[in-house]
Amino acid sequence: MDTLSAVLLVLIALLVIYPMARTVIGLFSATSDSGDLGIDSSLLSVLWNTLVVVGGGSILALVCGATLAWINERTDGGFRGLGDFMPVAPLLLPAVTGVLGWVVLLDPRIGLLNVLIRTLLSYVGIDLADGPIDIYSMGGMVAITGLHLVPVVYLIVSAALRNLDPAIEEASRINGAGPLRTAVRVTLPAVAPALAGAWLLGIINGIGLFSVPVILGTNARIEVLSVRIWRYLTDYPSNPDAALVLAAGMLVVILALRTVQKYLVPSGRQATIGGRGVRATRMRLGPFRLLTRLLVAGYIAAAVVLPVLGLLLVSVEPFWSMKIRWGQLSLVNYQNVLGNTQTLRSLLTSLGLAAVCATVAMLVAGFLMLYAHQRRGTGGRRRGGKRRDGQESGHKRVIDFVTSLPATIPHSLIGVSFILAFSGKPFGLYGTVFILLLAYLTMEMPYAASAAGTATSVVGNELAEASRIFGASERRTVGRILLPLVLPGLAAGWVLVFIHILGEVTASSLLSGSSNPVVGRVLLDLWGQGNFPQMTALAIVIWLISSVFVLLMLRLSNRRFARATG
Repeated sequence: MDTLSAVLLVLIALLVIYPMARTVIGLFSATSDSGDLGIDSSLLSVLWNTLVVVGGGSILALVCGATLAWINERTDGGFRGLGDFMPVAPLLLPAVTGVLGWVVLLDPRIGLLNVLIRTLLSYVGIDLADGPIDIYSMGGMVAITGLHLVPVVYLIVSAALRNLDPAIEEASRINGAGPLRTAVRVTLPAVAPALAGAWLLGIINGIGLFSVPVILGTNARIEVLSVRIWRYLTDYPSNPDAALVLAAGMLVVILALRTVQKYLVPSGRQATIGGRGVRATRMRLGPFRLLTRLLVAGYIAAAVVLPVLGLLLVSVEPFWSMKIRWGQLSLVNYQNVLGNTQTLRSLLTSLGLAAVCATVAMLVAGFLMLYAHQRRGTGGRRRGGKRRDGQESGHKRVIDFVTSLPATIPHSLIGVSFILAFSGKPFGLYGTVFILLLAYLTMEMPYAASAAGTATSVVGNELAEASRIFGASERRTVGRILLPLVLPGLAAGWVLVFIHILGEVTASSLLSGSSNPVVGRVLLDLWGQGNFPQMTALAIVIWLISSVFVLLMLRLSNRRFARATG
């Protein structure tokens, strides 16, 4: 197991380091070969737009994500049972689907929600030709970007709140402070490092976000860095040298942010649990409980429910218009989408890539995390009179570091670097499904490792130790004891990775073409052609497939878990 784990870690590291190294080398080559890279003066406005969209969206996500985490972890204002799941439910919806959903709702002229608002305003004597909300604006881009970054912030802040010693909050309440005062004066300062880390991670994710700015920004004529890089590579004539310079600049910014996160927001600078059995008493919000539940429900409606409903309505119309003609609704768009050879081929390719990548990623991540768990489980034993605790914790640190490397790199930068690294000799992978396979595996490894790490962390060492006492080998212990217990968590990770890949747009727009089409690229093409009914129909098909896989995998994993613990 030691050799296999080392080989896997080296391969993961190479998938990140080699393309990045080729990017840096290509940058020096491009700047030395040509003094004029074709970067025009509009780049300053592109950088400013990126700063506003990413900065505003990340701050909005920080406020919303931290508020949702506080409601669910520290108060009785959440939804029991669904409280932990609801804020991260948008992760189960492909990002491009959510963006397209809000487009059909808030297009200033024929958006369904805008039409409804104008109709209501007309009853009070206010007649508007369009609007009143314009999704194709800087404000719209900031709002939708923030909506997409909320789950990232929520996951980090909620974990910090779960590890926070509740004694300091209880002391505040004993001294007469109310829930809001306790949250502002005690809870938030105690988790300030986690808040800062979540904000920085939101900025890093926002810099590489592509689906929101390419769809909304195109109509708003607001271009950001990730879209400019894409246009340099896909427009005719292409300008790969300029794209390379911008990609390298993005890499420098990301590394600088990671350095800030490491040195200014070090781990361990926040209050943690005070001991075993310590559990936070949820604050009773009284009459404000209804308000917090409305906030949580409102977020889910904005992130999932409303976009899907908007897509459903447009997908059954013959064409997208201001008025819904109920008598003309049909499934013709779905027939056209599924009957189109190119679209059907892209859907099958995406399904195959998503299934293969999710399986490989979870097998690798599951093995590495179980390996680290085994090393931790034997950490208390002596060999040669020396304890191995430091060595065992070192195994886990190395695995966490390597598997989290791709999380620091935006998907647009991964797309550019993979073109440079694997298009030419000796690989020649451009235009094949293999370059997409490698890119997807690289991008999704942090999610797979996070899910596998969470699944193994809840399994105590006692079961594995008992298995070894009774003479079971390490392989038998993993296969018969540990694997069945962590299978539900691995299945949840598989579903998350599968959905991410199925709806991935950023790297797909750069790495896919007519010879290796995927649904993310086809959605962008349909959008560019103005074929909105078929575009929404394909988005709904993706969402339905994702939902079916979620239900099936969770059902199967729960049955397996029940048998294993039965």
